[in-house]
Amino acid sequence: MPKIVRKLIRPSNRGVRLMVGLLLAALLCIQVARSIATPEVQRPGVVDIDGGKIVVTDRVAFKKAEELARSDHVALLKRGLENLESLGAESYTCTFVKQERIRGELGAAQTIAVKFRRKPFSVAMTWTENAPTADTILYVEGRYRDDEGRSQMLVRPKSGILRALVGGSVLRLPDGPDAMKKTLRPCTQFGFRNSIQSLIDVYELARERGESTERFEGFAEIGGRPCFKLVRRLPKTHPDYPAQKTIVLVDTEWMIPLRIIGDNWQGERSCDYQFTNVDFGVALRDADFTPAANNIEVSE
Repeated sequence: MPKIVRKLIRPSNRGVRLMVGLLLAALLCIQVARSIATPEVQRPGVVDIDGGKIVVTDRVAFKKAEELARSDHVALLKRGLENLESLGAESYTCTFVKQERIRGELGAAQTIAVKFRRKPFSVAMTWTENAPTADTILYVEGRYRDDEGRSQMLVRPKSGILRALVGGSVLRLPDGPDAMKKTLRPCTQFGFRNSIQSLIDVYELARERGESTERFEGFAEIGGRPCFKLVRRLPKTHPDYPAQKTIVLVDTEWMIPLRIIGDNWQGERSCDYQFTNVDFGVALRDADFTPAANNIEVSE
């Protein structure tokens, strides 16, 4: 048998080591190529927060979000805007609890069942606790236009007697004087996108002026969902600033605010908005934003 053939059949120790090394190098190259070509997968697990433990769907994403919560509130909120796209949040339902100080008086907390759709912008709200003068409103952009072409909302009075007098409901402008007597924000400003963008606008304006003091103050919980607690303080009253102290509780997974609390320059609560039972899995249709679907009668 030729000598070279015997070497191939019975390689030396040096040859064995060389072949093993080449094999390991090839396997390493394959693994690196796969890690580059394959997106990072979710790694569910348990993380420690403030001495407690929570289960997260992706530990890597949680840690990145926590770093932003500690270092850059605006970047975290912008990540939340991006996440709304991946969540498929074109429509959703939620329970909305709000408390507002209007003309110096802090009202009772109102609990509202909400249906929301982004396009066309549609909001249906039904009060289940502490309704003001109306207990249901329905707004669909482009519907119920007035003489000037402005979209109006359909309003169902809380009083049964008044409903009977007006034929079940009335039309009102969302930001008209009647509507704004009972709220700080019209229904046309509802939605996570609007809330996040409003927060970002004030953050960026105050930063530009060098007037924003921002802190990460640990964790809180809203409706069983863990949240980062962001606190922003502004030094002086200004028409562009809605509150002296703003607390924003940002969901650690969705990275969207589930509660926003504002205190004025007298140290009084000015507003408190909270979102629970959020369901991004619903696909709301035109039929969900009709008077009949929201128990509203319309006079002929």
